[in-house]
Amino acid sequence: MADLGRLRERVLDLEHERSRWRRLRLSRELLQPRIDRDRALLAERERAYAAEQADVDRLHGIGVARLRAMLDGTLDERRVEELAQAQEAAARVEEIQARLATLALEADRLDGDIALLGDPETAYQEALSDLVLAARARGHLGGRSTRGTAEEVVDPEEVLGWAERRQRQISQRAEVDVVLPVARQLVAELKRVHRRIPVVAAGIEASVSMADPHGGVYWFDGLRAVRRQVAAADEVVGHLRDELAASDLPEIAVPDLADFPAGGGRFFDPLSAEDLTARVDEAVAWAADRLAAAQALVEELVDLRRRLADA
Repeated sequence: MADLGRLRERVLDLEHERSRWRRLRLSRELLQPRIDRDRALLAERERAYAAEQADVDRLHGIGVARLRAMLDGTLDERRVEELAQAQEAAARVEEIQARLATLALEADRLDGDIALLGDPETAYQEALSDLVLAARARGHLGGRSTRGTAEEVVDPEEVLGWAERRQRQISQRAEVDVVLPVARQLVAELKRVHRRIPVVAAGIEASVSMADPHGGVYWFDGLRAVRRQVAAADEVVGHLRDELAASDLPEIAVPDLADFPAGGGRFFDPLSAEDLTARVDEAVAWAADRLAAAQALVEELVDLRRRLADA
């Protein structure tokens, strides 16, 4: 039977490797935008150098630019000036090329270190599973695992509890990575609703105050468009609830969009305009409240992911 002490040591060793692998991957991910930015800057500086060099070539070749400079007596002065500008542009190109070369060396080093470590994430989870199975088997048989001395006695229940907690944290981290983009999509949908409702509310209020039925109909159509946006956001809420229900994440409050205040009514009736205005005013406050709730949900998930960062 596998020795729990050795299995746990392997898990801890792989945990250290996995932490190093993650740090290397993060460093590589942070490096890539710098490389991309410098590549774009290099292309821009190369174009600027090509333009400056073209000016130099025109003053040395046969053409209109040289002829004009000869006629006004500024040929030598222009040549010196354009050459200096071209040399300065060339120096800027060389500067960015040197910086890119340094970044490329760093990227190669990180890629090599990451490749040498292989896939410690999978190895770690497999070792953790082996430890859980061995601890359960040891627990069923009774007794403790020893490595020769009393000080090194390993309690199967303690090991099992620790390993299962780690597995649960790994699972929860993966679930947060699935749920978080959906929560952010909900925030984006509610932001659109939150931006649009005050515009529609102001239009309806103005139409009612001026007894303008045509304007009222126009803005009521706008309200129907808002309802469609709310319906789209509600679809995201349903998706989010399904993902949370299928996960082992702690209970997280999801905003309810079914009580949208301006959701009723199928046509604009000037006689009920005051009621419509009141409901639209409620809708403005409703949108702000639901957006704040969705943003709080995202913050809660981000905080949970931060707490599971080492999982």
